[in-house]
Amino acid sequence: MKITPRAASIALAATLAAVLSAQVPAETPKSAKAAKPAIEFTTLDSNSDGRVSVTEVQFVDDLKGSFDALDANRDENLSPTEFAHWARAAKSAEALPASPSTGPSGSSGAQHMPSSK
Repeated sequence: MKITPRAASIALAATLAAVLSAQVPAETPKSAKAAKPAIEFTTLDSNSDGRVSVTEVQFVDDLKGSFDALDANRDENLSPTEFAHWARAAKSAEALPASPSTGPSGSSGAQHMPSSK
């Protein structure tokens, strides 16, 4: 079988088109484009008082909009635990609530109960 220059050109063009289309990255979903980085509690707690006020979050629009919903105890401040419920909150150990069962004794203080003798 003899390959003509025209057939070779068509085959080359088809191959080149396939290669180029395979190299074009797929369009990034809007949710990935809009993804914003996580923020540490201490970054927003500018006065280091252990809580974040609405004034301290004035430039973080998505947190400012969620502030009232996150402020569970309605004290107009976010504790590290309340802040941890925000979608962009960087997860840290200080934001986790302490459990008495994980204290140094490991038994919720049961050994400190008065005896019934």
